[in-house]
This record gives sequence, structure tokens and C-alpha cells, in this order.
Amino acid sequence: MLTKVCSVVALAMLAGGTTTVLAQGDRLRGALDNLVAAYPDALAGHDDKVLRWRDGIATPISDDVENKSFRDLLRHASIADQLRIPYPRGAFAKPPAVDADPGRFRNTEFFTKMYGDCQKGEVSPRLVSLDWLPKTWGKAIRVTSINGVDAQLRAVSAEIDVLPDKIKRAAYPIAGTYNCRTVADTGQPSPHGYGIAIDLNTALSDYWYWRPHDGAIAYRNRMPAAIVAIFEKHGFIWGGKWYHFDTMHFEFRPELLADR
Repeated sequence: MLTKVCSVVALAMLAGGTTTVLAQGDRLRGALDNLVAAYPDALAGHDDKVLRWRDGIATPISDDVENKSFRDLLRHASIADQLRIPYPRGAFAKPPAVDADPGRFRNTEFFTKMYGDCQKGEVSPRLVSLDWLPKTWGKAIRVTSINGVDAQLRAVSAEIDVLPDKIKRAAYPIAGTYNCRTVADTGQPSPHGYGIAIDLNTALSDYWYWRPHDGAIAYRNRMPAAIVAIFEKHGFIWGGKWYHFDTMHFEFRPELLADR
């Protein structure tokens, strides 16, 4: 991907687009740096062509497919595609732009190598149990221990547990954590199948796929900002910041929350 960017720069100079192209290349390099820094136990580094794992495996950054449709990005994302939309950490003033789903483009090879293939029984051995909101709800959930996801979710639980009742009510009963399944609208492996996601109280959540729509999707959200802020603090992105919103959904993606 970065090699392709460099080859385009010469043409861009003639068209007056040098600054934009260079900025895109710099942003991708920064995003890849954040990716490597977010998973130090698994990733060793990157160059302009590959992401290098500590076991010596190299994953291509780009698949060299240009002008992908939104559908293709959801189903056939490269590492570069996975990082293409910055995640807006913190409060946001208006609903996401059309098809702006930061973090929803997932490279299956990356996540399967990191967490395992649940269909092959590779995820279950690293799952651990923890009590969700022990002072309030106290039921056990299962998430992966890889990358310390369980420790981060315990910290999230502890902070939500002391929030006022009217706020933390949106956090329980949960709709699920580990579940070896696919995403409803894409058929691709779900982050729940890797043990890195949690869905909160469906009674106080909104999901675009459940709502009738013709053309543009009308944004809706009832998830308290205080809960979102706690999850983001501990490395989880929120599906409420997607155009195709899923406000109950949080998944561990610390690379998208790194300071830029």
C-alpha cells in the first residue's frame, strides 16, 4: 500500500495533489505504528509492504485491489483497509457520515492469527471467566485473555459498577460476549468469535439492522456517554460511532484509540 502511494506521488505532483497523497501515506504509517504498539506481544514491526509478527510470519499490508466498494471492504478488507477510517475518540457532535464505520473493516487473517479460529476450537482454550458488574449484576461472562482483554474488561466493569443506577442500567443484562458466529449482515467472522467483544443491554440499545430503512439510515442512540468513555479508556471502540450503528457493541481495538 505504501509502495503504491509512493508510485502515485510523482503523478500527483503534476496534478497538484502532492500534499494530500503524502498525508495519506503518513497517516497509514502512523496507523501501522499504532497497530504494532497496541499488540507488542504479537507484532514485531512493519515496513511498506508487510506487517511482521514475532513468530516470523509476514502479513501483506495491501491486497493491491483499488476502488473497493463498501461491501467489498466489509468482506475482503486488507490491513490497510482495516485502518483507513480514523476512530473519533471521545464526544462527537453529530452522527457519523454515510458509510463511516471506523473499525468495522476487519482483516480476517489478522484477527484469526491473533486470537485463533473459533470454528477450529482455537479460541476457547484462552477464554477466561469474569463477573460483570459484581456489585450490581454479578453474572459470569467469558472473554479472551490474549492481549489482556480480560483485564481491561474487568477494569471497565469496576468503573461502570459505581456509576449511578440510571446510567449503568444500560450495561446489564448483557446480550453476550464470546460467541462463535458470523456478523449478521456480512457473513464474516464476528469479533465475538475471537472473544474480544461485548454487547450490552438490548432494551436500551439501537442497531441499524433491526430498524426499517429505505436509503439513508436514521441515527439513533440511547447508550450513556459515561459508559462509552469508560470503554474507550480501556481500549474498546464503540459501535455507536458507526453509520451502521450498533450501540450495544464494544470491541477491543486499542490501535484505533491511540493518540495521533
